[in-house]
Amino acid sequence: MAMQVINWVMSFGQTIFWAVLVLGLLIFIHELGHHLVAKCLKIGVSTFSLGFGRRIWGFQRGETEYRVSLIPLGGYVKLVGEDPEAQPDNPDVPKEPDEPEKSFYLRPVSHRLAVISAGPLFNVALAILLSWGLHLGGIPVPGTWVGGVLPDTPAQKANLQAGDHIVAIDGKRIRKWSELVEIVRRNADEKLVLTVERDRKSFETSIIPTSKSATGKELGYGRIGISIGQGTYTERFGFFESLGKGFEQNYRIASLTVITLYSMLTKTIPADIGGPIRISVVAAEQAQRGFRYLIMFTILLSINLAILNLLPIPVLDGGHIFFLLIEALRGKPISLRVREMAMQVGTVLLIGLMIFATYKDSVYYLFRSDSATITKKEEQKGKSRDTMKLSPESQKGGK
Repeated sequence: MAMQVINWVMSFGQTIFWAVLVLGLLIFIHELGHHLVAKCLKIGVSTFSLGFGRRIWGFQRGETEYRVSLIPLGGYVKLVGEDPEAQPDNPDVPKEPDEPEKSFYLRPVSHRLAVISAGPLFNVALAILLSWGLHLGGIPVPGTWVGGVLPDTPAQKANLQAGDHIVAIDGKRIRKWSELVEIVRRNADEKLVLTVERDRKSFETSIIPTSKSATGKELGYGRIGISIGQGTYTERFGFFESLGKGFEQNYRIASLTVITLYSMLTKTIPADIGGPIRISVVAAEQAQRGFRYLIMFTILLSINLAILNLLPIPVLDGGHIFFLLIEALRGKPISLRVREMAMQVGTVLLIGLMIFATYKDSVYYLFRSDSATITKKEEQKGKSRDTMKLSPESQKGGK
């Protein structure tokens, strides 16, 4: 029992550690974007905080206080004149700040848009940078190892076996499973010579891909009847090619995220939003799989954070951008009353969304835990029954 408690505490601690590390990095980069652009435009920054609530640690540098706060589920940058107090006689007219040249709300719309947009853009930049680094270091892709051989197929006739490594076709070196598939598909009913490595020995075998399925149906492409193995090949890219691959990868992630959000809003697919619990658990799981998988999860989360922050919901960056665009079209800002009401509605929506996500996460992991426990008990019962069947006592009727 004591070991179970210790293991649970250690597992929980690792989950919290990886969650704080990943979320902390993403929040830091997001707020750093707001901070750096504000500083470049000479807008005053009074506070740069990682986390919300009570201050745990910090220091003062110039006009800015840099702090770490108690609740690590967010962060903020407080700008000079960002939330000016209204004058008592006219609530729609902001009070003049002590340093108007540093005031955020007195700056032109273009400056304010730049500061607000910088957070999500820095998250996108981080994702591209991490993706570029991954591609530069090499991406593991499925290699040309045979996982299994189907009966009555060209592969079986060519004496291929599970674990074989196909290294060349017609003398041409191949390394990726996709290369093998492409060559086989376009050479239906054509003879191919495979160079195969097995048990550290190399040999050649002839094979003719068939264009028919197991039921005799014409497919229109070649197949040899093998499944993919577990071996991988590390595909490497050049400096600029890696950067291009990084842009490609993040574009695909962003497109999929937008499509998924649209599908959930139109109820094409059920709403499935991950909250802090799911993020924490998945971060820990990816860290256990390896550093590369943790980086991939960070890339995915960074793009998702950028897109969600750009939604036109008050409180989020997208809501502020929406108000600024209206101000640019009207030629004057929206009244403080309207903004405050919108912020209140946005806060309620955001809190409701967080509660919903946390509820979904709790239910999901509770059911998953219960299911795993039930499965484990059933497996133990099955092993117990098998042991009874195999024991000499049970065969003799207990005599």
